[in-house]
Amino acid sequence: MTTGVTPSTLAPRAAVVGVVTGLFLMAFFTLMWSANTFAAWPAAVAWPIWAAFAILAVCFIAQGVRLIGLRKRFPAKLSAEDEQYRRSSGRAFGIIFGAEALAIWIVVLILNATGQADYVVPAIALIVGLHFYPMARVFRRTIDLYLATWTTLVGLAGIGALAAGASEDLVIGMVAVGAALATTIYGVYISREAGKLIRGARQAA
Repeated sequence: MTTGVTPSTLAPRAAVVGVVTGLFLMAFFTLMWSANTFAAWPAAVAWPIWAAFAILAVCFIAQGVRLIGLRKRFPAKLSAEDEQYRRSSGRAFGIIFGAEALAIWIVVLILNATGQADYVVPAIALIVGLHFYPMARVFRRTIDLYLATWTTLVGLAGIGALAAGASEDLVIGMVAVGAALATTIYGVYISREAGKLIRGARQAA
């Protein structure tokens, strides 16, 4: 029985590395964002929330490990077009990620120096949300636009709520959950892409 999948039609190994990296990053950021609930809410509330996100993060890691185990089935050689895209997208990713980190560092310094540390978490969420917009163009993914909008609104809502006098703990907890939902959705999306790669590799074997 023919499947229509051959080694020559598989994605290049560089794409596999990118998917695995994405899974591990989303697992890490999901755990990081959801852990903020411990600083905001009682342990009886924070633990179940964090545990739910942690289970999903473990699933992302497991999917990444599965894909790593099959990486040698994917062609190592890139076409000239793919090689050019890999270089340009990698360079753009580095610039955007670096700008995001710098912006977060500067904003956190300013907020702490001006006695407005309660705005740190929603401000970081806002910066993270904004960084997804150029990522959508770099990686040619529409989902980045949706996640950018969601996370940006979460950050803005947190800032607005604090300015209106809302409890810092309430805002931090809600922003943390909102941002963790974004990274979780991204992780699920990447997991599906990983699943397609895994099925293709097995069918071509």
